[in-house]
Amino acid sequence: MINLPSFRLRPSILVALLAFGMFVLGAAYNKYRLFPYELIRTISFTSFGAMRRLYMNPSEILSKQYWHDINTVAQGRDIDTALLPVKVKGVRISEHYPTPKIAGGITTIGNMVIVLDRLGNIYSCGDGGDNLKKLSFPELPNHIAAYLTQPDAVVDDKRFRAYSIKYVAIAGLLAVSHEYFDELSHKTRLAVSVIHIDSETLQPRGGWQTIFVGDAESTGPNEQAGGILSVRSSDRLYLSVGDYGIEDPMVSQDPNSKMGKILEINLNTHNVKMVSLGHRNPEGLIMTAGGTLFSTEHGPAGGDELNLITEGSNYGWPIVTLGTDYGSYGWRGSKFVGEHTGYQAPIFAWVPSIAVSNLIQVEGFDKRWDGDLLVASLKAQSLFRLRLEKQAVLYSEPIWIGQRIRDIAQLQNGTIVLWTDDTELQFISVDRKRLEKDQRNPTVTTSTLVTSCMYCHHFGPTNTADFAPSLTNVLGRKIGSDNFRYSAALRTKEGTWTEALLREFISDPDKFATGTGMPNLHLDKDQMNDVLRDLKNNSAVPIAGPR
Repeated sequence: MINLPSFRLRPSILVALLAFGMFVLGAAYNKYRLFPYELIRTISFTSFGAMRRLYMNPSEILSKQYWHDINTVAQGRDIDTALLPVKVKGVRISEHYPTPKIAGGITTIGNMVIVLDRLGNIYSCGDGGDNLKKLSFPELPNHIAAYLTQPDAVVDDKRFRAYSIKYVAIAGLLAVSHEYFDELSHKTRLAVSVIHIDSETLQPRGGWQTIFVGDAESTGPNEQAGGILSVRSSDRLYLSVGDYGIEDPMVSQDPNSKMGKILEINLNTHNVKMVSLGHRNPEGLIMTAGGTLFSTEHGPAGGDELNLITEGSNYGWPIVTLGTDYGSYGWRGSKFVGEHTGYQAPIFAWVPSIAVSNLIQVEGFDKRWDGDLLVASLKAQSLFRLRLEKQAVLYSEPIWIGQRIRDIAQLQNGTIVLWTDDTELQFISVDRKRLEKDQRNPTVTTSTLVTSCMYCHHFGPTNTADFAPSLTNVLGRKIGSDNFRYSAALRTKEGTWTEALLREFISDPDKFATGTGMPNLHLDKDQMNDVLRDLKNNSAVPIAGPR
């Protein structure tokens, strides 16, 4: 008797065979008119994605979104600003827990920061990166499992993500904005859900309640979504909603649409009121202690805005903008190119764009900064400190951070907290010892560094006119992370600069990163030691985050 090997038809093979069979039936009709070909073709290809997803576990799809970094990032450095020396210390969550990168947000409860990642997981962390924990919360009510059964469902860093989290202290609840799948209409929508929380234990009290659902979105990336929350009082939330790229019809100008608006949500009645219209992608929203509402908004090619929001105002998008069409010098045939004629104008704008994100008004940090707005950015990877004078911007100071900053908040003790797209929490505090000495760190160089490196490189912030990146704080800095357009060879390098890696790179740049524009300096041993000593003297000592 011959024992035949057992055969098990895998679901993926079965689905492929079914789809192929439908294709054959369609082709047969096309020749012999047996079945409606268009119907068969639609079933064959449109239904294939849905059939395939029936055999896939949503958790398997979602697991591909998580990163678990094994390389430790140096998380301590000093920064000189115009008025203050500051220290930066922090932790990267993805080194401790598998974490989806990009998007999400932060809020604070006392001296704890609460983190929301892109897929709705919630973490807590103490000042400086201490006591990092993943909290046990019910799943966000976004219906993501049902969404993943749709043929065109995609979960990535641009689609179906969580945007913002805010703690409403008097009401004792967390509010979260997130994408939401409407199972009746089979459309995604922007939603706001709330959950009560114990401020001492950080444990949830009960489950989530969805109190706001926006308009149905177009199929495709959830870009230009806005989705930022700000607390007005114990029973009011502000919510920014982008236009989701829907500019024809002009949803931002349609008072009956929730898109392209700043909205007010009553936490008790769930009633929604339109505050302002004519917005593109407002990714920052803050109600100041004095009762002023500010919003930061992405422009197109140029023209990122800081808007002072007043009820009933129209901010003009997409009719007017300080930017232009991508790849053009014009704006859709408008004669008002680069103007804001006829609509509420921003009180400040960035040209070229910095890709603004959220903002805070600084309080309890230091009298030299208190009252200033601190605006975070993505593309510029910097903070911008804006000094206000009678609700006008007197000046803007860029402060280089070197990460895409997604959100910004402040602890009760005044520490400023940043949340980056690389899952880093960065804690910024005043360096009191350096401030008391009232002496900036000197730039120490030898003749070797000057003659070999300073023809191209420089100290201090890097700007678009510089030939090479800054050498300030190069030790402990992520490779290819300065505000400079590096070669692909260096942009794709992992890790941070150490003395050993700098020695290897300077000795043979092309071997270290093939295709780099760095020339071989042909330094001897003593010259190399001089250069490395100078770079060390002009860098903060790296401080690793908690392990």
